[in-house]
Amino acid sequence: MTTPLSSDERLERRQFLQGLAAVATTAALSGCENREESALPHGSAIDRAREASALTTLLALEYSLIDGYHQGIPLLTAAHEDTSLPQTQRDLAGLALAVAQAFLEDHEAHAVLLSQLLKNLGATPLRPDEAPFIPPPQFKPSVGNALKLAANEERRAAFGYNRVVQGLNTRSTRFGLASIEGVQAQHFVVLKALIDSLVDTTPGFDAQQAVPAPFVSSTMSLGGGNGLQDVPDLAVNTQG
Repeated sequence: MTTPLSSDERLERRQFLQGLAAVATTAALSGCENREESALPHGSAIDRAREASALTTLLALEYSLIDGYHQGIPLLTAAHEDTSLPQTQRDLAGLALAVAQAFLEDHEAHAVLLSQLLKNLGATPLRPDEAPFIPPPQFKPSVGNALKLAANEERRAAFGYNRVVQGLNTRSTRFGLASIEGVQAQHFVVLKALIDSLVDTTPGFDAQQAVPAPFVSSTMSLGGGNGLQDVPDLAVNTQG
């Protein structure tokens, strides 16, 4: 478990993230003024700075999500191993734990891709400790609330990527960010299904396949990984 932050530290770090969000909004609005394709890294210094500011904002978002999952995993682990809880609650905690671990790996892949894109621009990526996750003050630790908090943050992440991507001039960067945005949306759908008890907690559910790939489309040329196009079609000639 992480050491609780003081109120001053929480305020300072929240203001830091808010400032990054403001940078991204400015970049998006500025980018809408000129939709000509930029050939970065050969574009203008202004183009590179705008691109780097937007990517830095999203990298901070990814690091915050990574830290959030790291903070939530001990809570889910404890609930899964708590023999005083009903078995149904322990099963749900175990399923939520498996999903959290799988989604954490996705966000780590996103951070690697964003860091590489920043390096391609000649910028220095943020460090993970510069963008911690700060739970809302009203958060009450429980398996259900952890799932709800994760769903909220994944939804906000999808919106954040959508706001940024439309203002960028570089096609390859927009492609990479749009691919990650799709994964955030998939994460939200799976978490919402868990919250609504639409996902069975039987051993047949494979959390690693909840979102089969960390990217919707292949981003290998940008430094990322394979996408859903490499996932085979589901068989439709079986019973049921």
